[in-house]
Amino acid sequence: MKMLSVIVLFFALMACESENAAPQEKTLVGKWEWVLSTGGIAGMTIKASENNRKQLLFTTDGDFEMFENGKSKIKTKYQIKDGKSITSTELVPMIYFLPDSTYWHQSYQLKGDSLFLFDEVYDGFGHTYVRTK
Repeated sequence: MKMLSVIVLFFALMACESENAAPQEKTLVGKWEWVLSTGGIAGMTIKASENNRKQLLFTTDGDFEMFENGKSKIKTKYQIKDGKSITSTELVPMIYFLPDSTYWHQSYQLKGDSLFLFDEVYDGFGHTYVRTK
């Protein structure tokens, strides 16, 4: 009986540990360099080049900034929440850009040092970024 209690306690502690894991937004924080975008009605692929560069910056304070060719283009706030995607029946991690988060939001996935953003519109694009130092 003691052994069963120890096993149950072990799994209960493991469950608590996973609940306290860092939220997705903490891993999203940092600088990201654009690699390519694919999609649209024509199924295009657009790659980064010397004259076509984009960077994203996400801070721990909820600030977001997008740069194109080294120049700041967008500065706003963001929030991370699970939301309904047009490509899934289940809730997925979403980035809501404020103040009008109903207009501009994207679902995302993180895999290692890669960030995949997905426009939540039909015929939208998928965007690939890599983390920079």
